Amino acid sequence: MFWRIRLLLGKEWVRKALKPARQLAERLTINGYREYCTGPPSGRALVSYVVSPLLPPPRFRDRVLFSNWGLAQEIPRALNELGYQVDIIHYGNAAWTPKKHYDLFVGHGGHNFCRIAEALGESTVRIYFSTGIYWREWNRREAQRFYELAVRRGYLLPADRAIIEGEEEATSRAHGIIVLGNAEAVRTYAKYPIVIGINSAAYPVLWSGVAKNNYGPGRRHFLFFSGRGNVHKGLDLLLEAFADSGLHLHICQHLEPAFARVYRQELKASNVHSYGYVPMRSATFYRLAAQCNWVISATCAEGQPGAVIECMAHGLIPILPDAANIDLGNWGVRLPHCDVPTIRSVIHEVAMMPEDECRHRARQVVAEISESYSVERFRSSFKRAVATIVAAVRVGER
Repeated sequence: MFWRIRLLLGKEWVRKALKPARQLAERLTINGYREYCTGPPSGRALVSYVVSPLLPPPRFRDRVLFSNWGLAQEIPRALNELGYQVDIIHYGNAAWTPKKHYDLFVGHGGHNFCRIAEALGESTVRIYFSTGIYWREWNRREAQRFYELAVRRGYLLPADRAIIEGEEEATSRAHGIIVLGNAEAVRTYAKYPIVIGINSAAYPVLWSGVAKNNYGPGRRHFLFFSGRGNVHKGLDLLLEAFADSGLHLHICQHLEPAFARVYRQELKASNVHSYGYVPMRSATFYRLAAQCNWVISATCAEGQPGAVIECMAHGLIPILPDAANIDLGNWGVRLPHCDVPTIRSVIHEVAMMPEDECRHRARQVVAEISESYSVERFRSSFKRAVATIVAAVRVGER
């Protein structure tokens, strides 16, 4: 329904119309959340993240999009299971002030973490929850990508995923940091004493790309399924690498107008197929997941890209740089460098991979997601990380 309204009224009108609703959502709070407490709570926690996914009754909550919607549901549940009742506010809420004591504060982003931490006092354990690498390194990598684009093409485009609200004071005031990502992501926070990396997750899927019978044609089809940030996610590099390759790039991402103008010729190529924003588990998504053997990204900075994990859950084999912070085992394909010659070499190499090898890797990918990226694994990892940080703080107080 939303997309029909948007087509009729136009993108800008809808954006303005929805602004009050977004502002209202940022002011909403949930007090005393204890849906998953098995007994009387032994402590009280405050979470500053996202509120709206928890507002509907449990049976009406989103069970498709993990990312921030799934995280927003699983973090309070994990804290309930640790014995905390939870108050929840939006991470952008700059007006809310705590009026009670909290044993634990889990905050995200630089918008309100420090103000709340100061109001809570020193007795509250403070955890910074990060969905990406260290913010200064994030911005440095993105700036490098835009510089390299300007050198190659002569165009200086505006930053598309830069972190505007600095996080330095927030990460410095936290007793510990929990970051989505592997050891590569954790290393970007090397100057901080307690940093724990955990995997993100994907909701269980009923249909699996591993069920398709013919992996031969799919070797030549690559899916780029991504959130916003054309340059940040490396679409510019992919378009240049796929030019005149004879291999097919399927793009599921919103294209910024300025970016589309710069790459208008590449986007018109017969082997490049652009679909705009495509929802997870929609008919178009399923069709492309069945058509493609590979999910590819040339991102410069992540926590862990949830869109890629979703594709992996459907049996697509990942082709990723280290910056994606996903361990690739012996089933994924590593991009050793995110430059056009390297990407072009890798895609031609994997396009020649035997069909049986593709089938075997796809099955391994699905098994890995089911084991290491399940919702249950995320919840247990988050609980373990919180308990580790709380224990370290309590030991330091003795």
